[in-house]
This record gives sequence, structure tokens and C-alpha cells, in this order.
Amino acid sequence: MTIVTKLNRNDRHLWDQYVSACAKTTPYHRFAWGQAIEKSYGFEAIYVGAFYYDNLVGVMPLIRMGVPLRQKSLISLPYCDGAGAIADNQEALDALIAFANNDIAKDTQEPVELRNADTTTVDPDTLADGQKVRMLLSLAATPDEQMANFKSKLRSQIRKAEKNGLTSKVIEYNDTDDFAKHVDEFYAVFAGNMHSLGSPVHSKAWFMAVLSGYANNAYMVLVYKDETVVGGGIVLLNNNTASMPWASTNAQYNRLAPNMLLYWTVLSEAITKGAQVFDFGRSTLNEGTYNFKKQWGSQPASLNWARYENGNLVEVVDLGKSTARELLETIWQKLPLWLVNYVGPKVRKFVSL
Repeated sequence: MTIVTKLNRNDRHLWDQYVSACAKTTPYHRFAWGQAIEKSYGFEAIYVGAFYYDNLVGVMPLIRMGVPLRQKSLISLPYCDGAGAIADNQEALDALIAFANNDIAKDTQEPVELRNADTTTVDPDTLADGQKVRMLLSLAATPDEQMANFKSKLRSQIRKAEKNGLTSKVIEYNDTDDFAKHVDEFYAVFAGNMHSLGSPVHSKAWFMAVLSGYANNAYMVLVYKDETVVGGGIVLLNNNTASMPWASTNAQYNRLAPNMLLYWTVLSEAITKGAQVFDFGRSTLNEGTYNFKKQWGSQPASLNWARYENGNLVEVVDLGKSTARELLETIWQKLPLWLVNYVGPKVRKFVSL
């Protein structure tokens, strides 16, 4: 018989041991993601485990979040593409989902949102235009083999960045002022790019909480033009998968192709660390970022986000943009950078995407 119960901080090792061994999990399932949300944004993290006798056979991390004075939601998980309930068998999976709806949300009647993400790629011709997908690349055994797998045009674009005088550096987490300085450098580029896209930026404390929580299961890559940081990305590791949830370049230097060197360095380091799959993150089928990621050889995998109300599946969540959101993005782009960097994190914490 499957027993479902809440776990706590004392169970972190057990939780991460399961997550790191399960092929269906993502880096966001790790205990550190929920802890980073609690630490930086103050939302409650709930860790639910399914046991068969004494063996952990499934997990479901949840975050209780919402705008003040409005009903909260239970989300697995905010700020990422894929999480949800993961289990060894259907019985345990059903038990986890039932526990969220019938036990945790029973008294509050909070909706439950599960951001399920497939780990198997599909033929893009079977998908509808505009569908949201995650882009997955099967990695070669060595960086040299991976480079050889690329088309000649892609290899020349990577070499172009190097010929333009760009360099890159892999930065491992450590509790020093130097590491904090590197986070500052990444954040300056990232915040500027988010402003140009019309999107509120995460707080710097959020990135520090993620990096310190993941520790040796994360790394950062910075791209330089001389002494100036012109691009950067943060990578999270779990099992055989590396994911890069955040990456940005300074648009003033895009003619030098910093994005190409950034992604190549990230992929090379992921292979060195033993990753077999690289997750480029969410894209819209056949649109700009999709085509950029596709050129590296990645293939789409479906995102199947579902919403439950009062225990009933009411809809598959639409990941498309709304007209209101597009209007807000346009307004945000016109605000001064100093203002959006101050206000942005206070808004961003309530945006679950």
C-alpha cells in the first residue's frame, strides 16, 4: 500500500537522493529550489513524498503562492518550466495528486497547478504552431565529439565569437566576495536584458539563494570582451541533465556573437560534468528562440501543465501570451532602468512563470 505524507528539512538527503536517481525528474525537483523560494520570496514550500513500505517511490514539491488579498495557489513549481508529481508507478503518482487536492487544498480550496514536462522528445511535425515546448539536446561523450556533431555554420559562429576577442569563464559556487562579484556582473547583464524584453527581473537575492542552495549542482558561465562581462548564464544539474533557466547577453555586443560562445561553453562544461542531456528551456514552436535552440541539434518535448480545482482537472494551462501581458511589457520597456530594477523584484515574486 502506498502512503503519502509531508516531508521536512530533515528529509532533504532522502528527497534529493530519490530526485537525483530518477530519470523523470528535473533539477527543479531538488530540495534547493523550494528552499530558495522560501528564503528569497517568503512563500511556503511543501514537500510531499509517496512511500511503499519504507521506500520513497514518488515526490511532489509544491509552493503555496499568490498575490495578497487574493486566493493562493499550490504550484509545482513556480519560476520554472517543468516539475509536478514524479513517481515510480501510476498508483503512487495518483496518490500524490490526490493528496495535494484532498488533503493540502481541502480546507482552503486552493487550485493545484502541476507543471509536468515530458523527458522524451517528439517529432515537431506532430505539434501545433504556437505550442510551448522544452528543447532537449542529447549530448556527446566529449566536448570535441559535440563540436564535431555541429553543422559547419554553427561551428563557424562559435569561432567568430572567439575571433572577435571574446573569452568565457566557468565559475563554481563558493562563499566568497569574488563569487558575489561574479553574480553582480551576471545580474547587471540579465537585468538590462529583462528590461528590454519588458519583463520584471528576479531579485539578486533569488539568484544567490539558488546558487548557494544547489552549490556543486550548479555553475555559472560569464562571457567577456576584454574586462567587460557581455553575457552570462546559470546552469543547474540533476541526474544526467543540465538545465539553463537564465541566460542573457548585452545587446550592444551582440554583433560579436557572445551568445554562441556562452552556449558552447555551457554545453562543454555540462559534458565535462557528466551530463547526457541539455535542457535549453521553454520556447514557442517555430518562433525565434525555438529556432535558435534547434540549430544546436535540440528537439522539442511537450510541456503538459494541468490545473485542478476542488480535486477536478479543469484545464490544461495555456502558456500563450495574453493581450494584457503584451501591453504591460510595452509599458515596462519604457520605464527607466533604475526604477524597474527597484520595483521589478517586488513584482516578479508574484509572477509564477
